[in-house]
Amino acid sequence: MLTYEVDAPGLEIVTVDAPARRQGVGTALLEAAREVAVRSGVRRVWLITTNDNLDALRFYQRRGMRITRAHPGAVQRARLHKPAIPVVGDYGITLHDELELELLMTPEGAPPVHVRPGTLADVTPVLALLDDATEWLVGLGRTGQWGTEPHSTNPRRVAAMMRWATQGQLYVAESGGAVVGGLAVGAAQEWVPAVDEPELYVNLLVTDRTRKGDGLGGVLLDHARALAVQRGLGLLRVDCYGGDDRALVGWYERQGLTPSARFTVPRPDGTEWPGQVLEQRLR
Repeated sequence: MLTYEVDAPGLEIVTVDAPARRQGVGTALLEAAREVAVRSGVRRVWLITTNDNLDALRFYQRRGMRITRAHPGAVQRARLHKPAIPVVGDYGITLHDELELELLMTPEGAPPVHVRPGTLADVTPVLALLDDATEWLVGLGRTGQWGTEPHSTNPRRVAAMMRWATQGQLYVAESGGAVVGGLAVGAAQEWVPAVDEPELYVNLLVTDRTRKGDGLGGVLLDHARALAVQRGLGLLRVDCYGGDDRALVGWYERQGLTPSARFTVPRPDGTEWPGQVLEQRLR
């Protein structure tokens, strides 16, 4: 038996009970969880286990799940409220910590994707993704969104990217050893209409144009949702280009976000860049 909960950050596996071991029962249950996640429109399957659960750690990692974060002392804190939690767990290991594992799913046949914190070494490949996206838009005659010049030659964009990387706000999607997406989260920029509640704001989302259709944008948005929930934030917001046919606005709507405020940013040529804010309640 497997129990689970589906919410904005993904499908959380709550319990797995397979008394008959090494007969494929756990694997079948995990595959069922993946199928439920797909039907529910989420791309992240995740769970939390304890530091002594070596059998589970081996099982889940052999089936593609990755350890994404540790919560030192989490079991000790839980024991203050639930004294029945044992001090010593499996293999004589003292119970101290919780470990979080996740599986990010892409369409069948696509290489697996892993989202990790970005570093300064990732600034150049993420800028390259932005340059490629701009070149693609220019080829379509859609110059209103990002103009025509490469992002990698824009001092403001380069400085922002380096700031996000050094302040722990940059995340990258990696597949096959290559950076295929970039995500920056934090506080909203000064030109964005403010809200009077805590939030997580998506300041950058870009993916590899050659991986179109692999759901990379959705994977990165799911990661942003998960970060918001982990930080106790109930609101996720993002802004995008709101001009022309508003195709990008439509994409975010299909990802579950709702348009809210509109705003404009003055351009050097005297025109105004039209922006659209979208939001999603996470609790």
